[in-house]
Amino acid sequence: MEHWIDIHCHILPEVDDGAQSLQQTIRMLLIAHEEGIRHIIATPHYRVGLPNPSQDELQHKLELVRQEARKIDGNFTIDLGNELYYSQDILEHLNKKQALTLAKTRYVLVEFQVTETFKTLRAGLHNLLINGYLPVLAHLERYECLYHNYKGINELLELGVYLQMNISSVLGNIANRRTAFCRKLIGKGYIHFISTDSHSDLVRAPRMRQGVDVIRKKYGDESLYQLLAANATKMLNNQYI
Repeated sequence: MEHWIDIHCHILPEVDDGAQSLQQTIRMLLIAHEEGIRHIIATPHYRVGLPNPSQDELQHKLELVRQEARKIDGNFTIDLGNELYYSQDILEHLNKKQALTLAKTRYVLVEFQVTETFKTLRAGLHNLLINGYLPVLAHLERYECLYHNYKGINELLELGVYLQMNISSVLGNIANRRTAFCRKLIGKGYIHFISTDSHSDLVRAPRMRQGVDVIRKKYGDESLYQLLAANATKMLNNQYI
């Protein structure tokens, strides 16, 4: 049985630009379950300086989603985190537990402006590391400073950064340079997590199967399991990967 873990998903209703209603959340849960996903970390956006949902609201929404997940499958698990937009003040918000780590671990899902310089991106990730957090760089394939920058990617890996890629990025014609780049990163063993980054049941739905088929065919079952289950299990157990 394929029991995938999705560590990056905007499935909580009415808290960000993801699911806009509980009904849409339920449709996303049904799709995710059909696609083989059995564990989701809900990761609503968190940005310093903008209105963010309160912890009470997030916990309330989490319980609603957990109830709906259990109706589909008693083993369908939902945890909570944030997708953090990096800023100098994000550490203070993490330390005060206003911003959330992934499923109460030391791991944090963090994003930057896609046009950010490598120097600034590296400095921000390093800042999280030296303060005791284990940063997971969200959808690394989007950052212009990392496109074909294998030296820079290696530098982040050596620093202790974990890299997450959206599963949709492995799809498409191999003649597509971005697709080819993403697949090459997987082949080199640079990627730690493959996730949906789903925002709805229509646009960027929580689908895995098509991407799973590509990864299995090109890299085999062992790599597939590592990217979609084993590494995430270690993360959930607060272990190093």
